[in-house]
Amino acid sequence: MPHFLQYLTAQLHQQVPAGLVLWYDSVVSSGQLKWQDELNEHNRVFFDSCDGFFTNYNWREEHLERMLGLAGERLADVYVGVDVFARGNVVGGRFDTVKSLELIRKHGFSAALFAPGWVYECLEKRNFFQNQDRFWNLLEHYLPTHSICSLPFVTSFCLGMGTRRVCYGQEEAVGPWYHPSAQQLQPLFGERRLTEDGRGWVKTLCCLADAWNGGSSLLIRGVLPPEAGNVAVRLFSLHVPLPPKVFLSMVYKLEGPSDVRVALELTTGDADSCHIGGISALNAEMNSRHRPRPLQVPPIKLTRWVGHCGQQLSRGWVQRCYEVNLQGCLLQDLFVHLSRPPGSQEEESFVCRLGEIQVLDASSLLAPLPQMQAVTVSHVSWQLAASEGAGPPALRLSCTLHWSCLLPRARAFRVHCYLGTGRGSPSRGLPGPEKPTLLGLAFVNQYRIVDLAVAAAGPGQDGRVEFLVEPVTKEGFLVPQAEWGRAAMLYSTPQT
Repeated sequence: MPHFLQYLTAQLHQQVPAGLVLWYDSVVSSGQLKWQDELNEHNRVFFDSCDGFFTNYNWREEHLERMLGLAGERLADVYVGVDVFARGNVVGGRFDTVKSLELIRKHGFSAALFAPGWVYECLEKRNFFQNQDRFWNLLEHYLPTHSICSLPFVTSFCLGMGTRRVCYGQEEAVGPWYHPSAQQLQPLFGERRLTEDGRGWVKTLCCLADAWNGGSSLLIRGVLPPEAGNVAVRLFSLHVPLPPKVFLSMVYKLEGPSDVRVALELTTGDADSCHIGGISALNAEMNSRHRPRPLQVPPIKLTRWVGHCGQQLSRGWVQRCYEVNLQGCLLQDLFVHLSRPPGSQEEESFVCRLGEIQVLDASSLLAPLPQMQAVTVSHVSWQLAASEGAGPPALRLSCTLHWSCLLPRARAFRVHCYLGTGRGSPSRGLPGPEKPTLLGLAFVNQYRIVDLAVAAAGPGQDGRVEFLVEPVTKEGFLVPQAEWGRAAMLYSTPQT
């Protein structure tokens, strides 16, 4: 087994450079199934043969102390197991999981959290999002955030699910949907008290009730008492060397009566070498915090991106755009700044819904739109479906679409279709007069269509199905329909 582990690890590193092989603390070197709850001489041979060791869950602090010598310089390669369900004799689980993390970090080991689905499986389903946020917030101090390290940075806070599907403020479909690949970057959730007496507070949470793009949005709610004045809510940790010019965009709306003002803030590192131009600095800390000025008159070439900046969009959404000129700077944090109106002496309650945030290299906005090529259809299957009434029998079409497009330029693909028979079908290569039917989203260069309802072709007529593949850019540019990828199928009724 050790020889096999060495071979497996070497092959994995060759074919998947970021891959890891971990050995779980179960079988010992004699071949017996005998959990040790630690790294020791009975299982060290497996640790020495792969990338890391995952301990069983019933350990105590004395187990961690014993492992320090055996692990040597590979402390981070020992993943101390934590059963969130707290089964057996464990240090901490459930909402006390933080007790286990505290000891693990104290001794410098890594952690393996087993079954964090406990918050869904064992607690009230209707409170899942609140329980999920509570669980991870308790661990935040011991789980450093993996910073975002490149541009463009775009998120609409979609969880990859929803009760409706929305595309840039326009509702496309009503009903529950689930697509894990549609999930976008999530912010740092949490709750803060702004005053000692608890009258001032702010909380961030995910919300399925409304969305700008996808199935959910980020809700920021709270109370600003007179003595608080304003609050900056940290949403994202970044580590991005910034280009000379950056554009930022925020789509949001305030719900209910509120005069609270909303703006984006950012912090930059490398303060000695970082030169900021075109924005107003709020303080002079080493990690300087800045509030960009809204972009009033965009360059002509950028109007396709900022055409709606500062305007009221559909369903109450508002888009704010910002331009930042920098040199030698490192972007470290993104905040949403909420402030009381000048002169107000009353408590200000607010509910702010964020639909999207973008941070873009200005030069990328001038790059060409994604080019679609070579849409093909394969694995075609036709089936007769039960017809309704006296009309011709209906058909069910299943097939797979493939296409070529540079994925870095496209975030996803929207797959549409036109259906028609006889002379009324859309002309080849040209969009039909009606709006195409949206079939779904793809996040790779293929899409499987299953049991698409298609009208049977009448005698002497050809049926036609045309599929259209629309690239979705990261910046939200709309690609003209004439530049979508296309593939058409003609079919007819067999002669009997």
